[in-house]
Amino acid sequence: MTEEAIPSAAEVVPSKQAAEAAYAPELGTDAEGKVFYRVKIADPFIELHTGPGAGYPIFYVVDRGTEVSVIRRKTDWFRIETSDGKSGWASRDQMRETLLPTGEKFKLIEMGLEDFSQRNWNIGFTGGEFESTPVFTLFTGYSLTENLTAEFHFGKSVGDRSSATYYKGNMLMQPFPDLKYSPYLTLGLGEIKVDPSVILISANKEENNFAQVGLGLQRYISRSFLFRVEANEYVIFSSGTSDNSEVIREWKFGFAVFF
Repeated sequence: MTEEAIPSAAEVVPSKQAAEAAYAPELGTDAEGKVFYRVKIADPFIELHTGPGAGYPIFYVVDRGTEVSVIRRKTDWFRIETSDGKSGWASRDQMRETLLPTGEKFKLIEMGLEDFSQRNWNIGFTGGEFESTPVFTLFTGYSLTENLTAEFHFGKSVGDRSSATYYKGNMLMQPFPDLKYSPYLTLGLGEIKVDPSVILISANKEENNFAQVGLGLQRYISRSFLFRVEANEYVIFSSGTSDNSEVIREWKFGFAVFF
């Protein structure tokens, strides 16, 4: 996940005037000179997780009225620290009613395009056609660099007279990752398993390896969501004595969340 320092006062407080006048005393700096904010818990309590996600265990509870420092943000999670040194992650939902010591609400900025371009993980769902047969795909990816993402896909194609399941790993390359509309190229390898009645490829090719190349477009929508559409071409390698290979085309579109 991408770790970011808390944004400037002008971004998080209700107005520029308030940022310049009332809220300056609530700002501080850590040993490395990074800015943090002092806020007061307004909910009955806030649960601190060991990491930035609901799946991480809760190890501490901060009571209402306690002042804490907000020092980091990872998408919808904030790292906070108590005066006695307890440090953990609180969700955006629990931080909504948090107050500055002046009594003003601590305004949480929305995730934006910068979060999209700096994401680490994404998971999504697509649907479309695999050689005229409906196909549905689940995928997940991890950003190795801002231009390169490693992905794993599981696809299921089911028709009246055919069905197939495939698994593939591919590399997604984005030449312009900071754009709201971001084109990309994919190269992948995988395996397809077909039902004996399938008509996509010959009946005696029940398990075959393939190579894949594709073009697509991702569009940042809002918060942690993105839309993507892509067209792929698969070269199915023969598993028998024949050197013949078969080409299958696929198009699909869907949504993903990033974090």
